[in-house]
Amino acid sequence: MTDATIRFFSWSQKHSSQLRWLMVPVILGLMIGVFALVYATGGIKYVFSHSMYIPVLLGGVVFGITGGILIGLLGGFVLGPMMPIDTVTGEMQLTINWLYRTGFFVLIGAIAGIGSDAIRQYIRHLWWVSRHDEHSGLPNQLALNDALTKPYNEPTVLALVLVSVENISELKIAFGPQVAHTIIRQLADYSGEVLSGLQLVCRTGLQDICFIVATHDSGRLNEELHQLIGVYQQPVFYQDIPLHADIKIAVVGVENGSLAEVCLQRAESTLLIAREKGQHLASYTGDNEADINDTIHLLGELKQALETGQLEMYYQPKVSARDGHVQSVEALIRWHHPEMGSIPPGKFIPRAEKSTLINQLTDYALDASLAQLVRWREAGLEVGMAVNVSAGDLVDPEFAVRVTSLLEKHGVPGHLLELEITEGSLIFDSNQSINELTSLSGANISIAIDDFGTGYSSLKYLHALPASVIKVDQSFIFALPDDESAASIVEMARPLANKLGMRIVAEGVETLEALDFLVAQDFDLLQGYLIAAPMAAEDFTRWYLDLPTPGYWHPSR
Repeated sequence: MTDATIRFFSWSQKHSSQLRWLMVPVILGLMIGVFALVYATGGIKYVFSHSMYIPVLLGGVVFGITGGILIGLLGGFVLGPMMPIDTVTGEMQLTINWLYRTGFFVLIGAIAGIGSDAIRQYIRHLWWVSRHDEHSGLPNQLALNDALTKPYNEPTVLALVLVSVENISELKIAFGPQVAHTIIRQLADYSGEVLSGLQLVCRTGLQDICFIVATHDSGRLNEELHQLIGVYQQPVFYQDIPLHADIKIAVVGVENGSLAEVCLQRAESTLLIAREKGQHLASYTGDNEADINDTIHLLGELKQALETGQLEMYYQPKVSARDGHVQSVEALIRWHHPEMGSIPPGKFIPRAEKSTLINQLTDYALDASLAQLVRWREAGLEVGMAVNVSAGDLVDPEFAVRVTSLLEKHGVPGHLLELEITEGSLIFDSNQSINELTSLSGANISIAIDDFGTGYSSLKYLHALPASVIKVDQSFIFALPDDESAASIVEMARPLANKLGMRIVAEGVETLEALDFLVAQDFDLLQGYLIAAPMAAEDFTRWYLDLPTPGYWHPSR
């Protein structure tokens, strides 16, 4: 079937009512015209009677099989008992003759009608398929777009609600692809029981369903969505097996005439925020989308920044809590963008950790920091170097090899390097992470558990890790000594480190009161703005040498 045929029948179906009313006088006029033509040319015995097939065919096409049959009968009657064989002699037709002709008119009208009805049915099927998900039977994004482009009356507010089944991949692995369709269908059914203003339910992706909700009260909609979250926490069933669907919901306000693509893009950006914050429900704001766009652009420029020297390592000292000896520094990346100026690490590193760029960033940090360590040693500054690594580094089976190769490149002994890993890094392929860390420990590299106390995974794996340092997270140190909960956690960390044979470090030391508390708890190392802020290499060198006793820091009281 050609595109032109499809377009014609789609158009005719869309305007079928108007078209049929318009065609009634046209077909009747054609029949009258054929009757006049046949009569004027001498009667039924001449070939002009075949002109009646035109209105008969037209009737079948426009009105279908029923219309084709009726117009065939009417055409046969018009050229039947009222039309003579010869208008000059006035001889009339035999009844059998015009009945026979009428039969052919009816047959042709019926065939035309059957063909027309079949094409219309096929067009309806194509239209349905183009606007529905074949697996769940739910409307799709095209149907969503049709619904959004229809005008609606104020003060009704339309909201697009995007529901994402976050664990759909796990369920597919366990039960096959059909489980996704079944779960989506069930969640769609549940939604109709809760959302009072539900207008449309669509499936817009493998793991996504989308609702259009009309409401006069956004507060009520928010309450219903929280109720829906509770409903979604009930088991869904696949082959009588109860399953849990991990749900995230994004809500986007819809302006009159909005495109589905734009609304879904906003909803996806809102889902991303919900995932990052661990929320079940998040609402769209333009600021969120702007932040995501900025981050995407930054990641796009990060590789160029690595290649063009826009990145620089800063260093923050760690001093002994007992005598103030500057034992090591933590290397921290800073980005000096040529147009945007200094870009905070929190703006690009968390995103880079979710991409393959983190491996290049870590390699850069290690290479630059070890090179600086060599320069300091040549200048007489004996300090160790701590560098942060991420989950993306630890799951790379070549990571340990890359680190030891860099040590060999710069001629740095392993005991001068410390790798700081966060607790969260341990939940990604823990066996691989432990293997890599064990290999690194075998090269005399120290392993530190960073941000200790903010997660749970390190408590699970701590006995298996070749770690020698615990670094208590700054969120607890900031609150010392007044916050009893923070103080209790810090007090418990010291005995734990003793039992595990580890050194313990406090980061985020900013007050003398916190310093005194940590010294009393017999912490090993202290790090924070009270001692010094992160600084460029040359600034650290001056700071180190300008201390009253070079290499030893003491607080000013």
